[in-house]
Amino acid sequence: MLAAALCLLSTLPAAAAALSDYEHSAWRVGQGAPGDIWDIAQLADNRLLLATGAGLYRFDGRQFERVAPPNGGSFPSANMTSLVVDTDGTIWIAYYNGSITRLDAHGARDFGSRDGLRPGLIPRLERDASGRLWAASDAGLRWFDGVRWQAPTAAMGIGDIPAHWALRDHHGTLWLLAGGELWRLRSHATRFERLGLPVSTFSSLALRGDGQLWLADRQRGIMPVADARGLLPAAQREVQRLPGLLAGRIRFAADGSLWGSFVANGGIFHVTEGERGPRIERFDAAQGLASSTAGPLLQDREGNLWVGTNLGLNRFREHQVHALAQPGPVDPLRALYRAPDGEVFGHGVDLQPLALRRALRDATPAVQQHAARATRQPLWLGDWNALVRIVDGQREALSPPGFPVPRELRALLPLGRAEAWFCLGSDTLLQYRAGRWTRDPSLPRQACTALAAGSHGQRLIGYPDGTLRVGSSGHYRHYTRADGLDVGPVTATAQAGDRIWVAGENGLALLGHDGRFRTARAAGDGLFEGITGIVHDGRGRYWFNGSRGLVRAEAATFERAVDAGRDTAPRLFDTPDGMPGIASQASPVPSAVLAADGLLWLATNQGLAWLDTEKVRADALPLVPRIGTLSTAGTQQPLRDGLQLPPGTAQLQIDYQAVSLSRPERVRYQHRLVGLDDQWQDAGNLTRSFYTNLQPGAYRFEVRAANEDQVWSTAHVQRAFRIAPLWYQTVWFGIACVLAMLALIGLAMRLRSRRLTLLVRARLKERHAERERIARELHDTLLQGTQGLILRLHAVSHSPQATPEVRAALEAAMQQAEQALGEARERVRLLRDGSTDYQDLGAALVQVYGDRTDDAESPALRLNIEGTPRPLRHDAAEEVFLIGREALLNALQHASAATVDIELAYARRGLRLHIRDNGSGLPLRLPDDRWGLVGMRERAERLGARLRLWSRPQVGTEIALFLPGERIYRHHRRRWRRPTGETA
Repeated sequence: MLAAALCLLSTLPAAAAALSDYEHSAWRVGQGAPGDIWDIAQLADNRLLLATGAGLYRFDGRQFERVAPPNGGSFPSANMTSLVVDTDGTIWIAYYNGSITRLDAHGARDFGSRDGLRPGLIPRLERDASGRLWAASDAGLRWFDGVRWQAPTAAMGIGDIPAHWALRDHHGTLWLLAGGELWRLRSHATRFERLGLPVSTFSSLALRGDGQLWLADRQRGIMPVADARGLLPAAQREVQRLPGLLAGRIRFAADGSLWGSFVANGGIFHVTEGERGPRIERFDAAQGLASSTAGPLLQDREGNLWVGTNLGLNRFREHQVHALAQPGPVDPLRALYRAPDGEVFGHGVDLQPLALRRALRDATPAVQQHAARATRQPLWLGDWNALVRIVDGQREALSPPGFPVPRELRALLPLGRAEAWFCLGSDTLLQYRAGRWTRDPSLPRQACTALAAGSHGQRLIGYPDGTLRVGSSGHYRHYTRADGLDVGPVTATAQAGDRIWVAGENGLALLGHDGRFRTARAAGDGLFEGITGIVHDGRGRYWFNGSRGLVRAEAATFERAVDAGRDTAPRLFDTPDGMPGIASQASPVPSAVLAADGLLWLATNQGLAWLDTEKVRADALPLVPRIGTLSTAGTQQPLRDGLQLPPGTAQLQIDYQAVSLSRPERVRYQHRLVGLDDQWQDAGNLTRSFYTNLQPGAYRFEVRAANEDQVWSTAHVQRAFRIAPLWYQTVWFGIACVLAMLALIGLAMRLRSRRLTLLVRARLKERHAERERIARELHDTLLQGTQGLILRLHAVSHSPQATPEVRAALEAAMQQAEQALGEARERVRLLRDGSTDYQDLGAALVQVYGDRTDDAESPALRLNIEGTPRPLRHDAAEEVFLIGREALLNALQHASAATVDIELAYARRGLRLHIRDNGSGLPLRLPDDRWGLVGMRERAERLGARLRLWSRPQVGTEIALFLPGERIYRHHRRRWRRPTGETA
């Protein structure tokens, strides 16, 4: 049948069917594309490599780049005819004049007549199973020995004859068109076999998916010639020969269809097997081909078919969404209906259903209508003006009470053979069941715009005010904006498992497990607006038909992203994918339904369309991004690992790209600069990143990409570089600055210390002067007066009138007065010269004890000295003595104690003085002006000491004084040491 179809192809006019299932794009001369494209190859990074009459070009899906030879050289010729790309990236280029160039990592190497080649056209380069490279040249067959190009030897079984094509099959066999015949070199063989099949000059070969070899003979047409067993029988070749099709190049696509370019100026052809026989299509300049003169054909890794012409490059990308063809002037189908068994029907305003089965996609409307009439499934069909129910082929018009024509049907929900729900007019929701129309009294009289069946017999009812009711039998839960539902007027609703979706004019929302709705967010604006059809298929995918096109999302991933409030990146199917329009917005039934046979049917404003969910193509191969150049301050250079940027670099730009030849505008990128970014940065489809205010240091730029199906790169590409510091950004400069800062701080502290020393000296001088003045005043007044009083008392005691008792009392009083006078004179002396006799504090305190106790009833005294006594500062020692004296006198006079303990410790960190007794203790409420406590605290505060007091009734009292060493010891030197628990 395919042979017959191809025979008919030669009779079709140029304006025949123009590849309606493919999106065509053309890049023409004058728009950057080269002309005279002789050969096409694909590089490892997905870019196309073009051998043209104007030189070598690369194409990344967006722009063409002319490839110059390395090191500023030039190619032997600009007229290139054939390409081979090795697995290691080596490129072999053949020329029209018979020379060959090898491009590899080491540079370019040209081969010409000195290397065994002859002037002549080389249309094909090919390797055999052993890796040997052959050149099919009309000046003679050649093979490369690693240094020179050699002619075949006699042992190879083939002579130095003109060759026009070479092709290696899946089994490693090398097929050759040379000397007007077909030759074969089996895998691991050393000798060619002459097969005796004549061929015309410049014929070509192609392999079908099953390994069968086909010949495109410019005079006899297309025919199969061999398979894995060898040459096909002559009768079989003749039966399948297509004499009406003369092609210069042919290629079988991955789906088994045949593509070819005509020998004459006829464009290209495409042949496929359809349900009703072969489908034959031609495509020429009249349909948009860059030129009628077509040449090489290539199918890339993403499934695109590329055609080179003498005026540009063409791409054919198969649609994944197919418009339903409706030949002739028939009523366009506008709505869909899914029967209980999963069969789908379509209808127009005439409400005449058509069966939309997989086997009937290409059938005539009459055949589809006949199949619909023969179904045993109940059909509920509705339009703005009419309602129809068809059961067992019997058509029944439905007339809801109170609704004359037009019915104003807004939503329809069939629930079996005899039950359905209808939203009618502006305020009516009716149930039809077994011939009766009823209204649910628990529902308000409010217009509804969407109906769907939920789980456990529930109904989902959407309203134009953006709210939703879910329930049945008078029990409904009402969801509003307070529950997070904010998608505008409801256009569709559906339940998948335990998840409820609501679509509105402004967005899409999912009901969370906590009873609140969360709005779906997408990277593209408006991606979830105007959705009127929601489908969950058996492969765990959601399909949303909306105003931007058809959206596909992986269910589990999509639900998690919506629940978490994250942006989603679903796959969009729009015009380039074959969508004839956008989702129908006025249908009372969902605009997307899934048939039991796996076809997803869509209602659009331009008619019906379908997508095969079981065969929908996904770009399984992840993209490999490529890091290009780095630009700084007007300079541009390739970003290679270990690149050192000059000092002062603060701003830079990095270019990157992942080549997708299908939809480069839909490639998404994420990048991060390690050393600056903590997280991946979403760049959308931008292929350039900018950085400012960078500091010196080491950085690593990483980038990854996702194709249009959101398949991310398995591994990100990275490049490391370093920014050198300026002299003032070096570590040594920082250390020097720190040292200088420390020196300045030290100098400032020294100056401040000197200033404080001078200030202290001045205050000490003032204090000494004041002490001398006070000493003079005391000497001239108090001491002289006291001395006079003593003399008077002495005179009185020796008077005749004094009795012995009086004389004894006076003698005791005079003795105490003389003792007080001595102490006063000592105080005056201290005020004058500041000297002290209290360097031995223990002895001084014992002296106080001795002066105040003179009988056996006095408390016992215990003195304990720890450490080696050290020289004390005069003023501090005096204050410590006075504090200790006051504490000791309190114990002797008021405590009624049996013992008094004095502990004096000369510690490294300071002086500790403890005075305790075992007396009656202090009162619970102690006035501050008793027992000299105020004076003791003031003296301790002036010293910078810590004074503590403990007392319990009938237990005793203890006073503890601690004075840091730098305040009490003379010549105390501060040393750096680690902190301990012994602190003031």
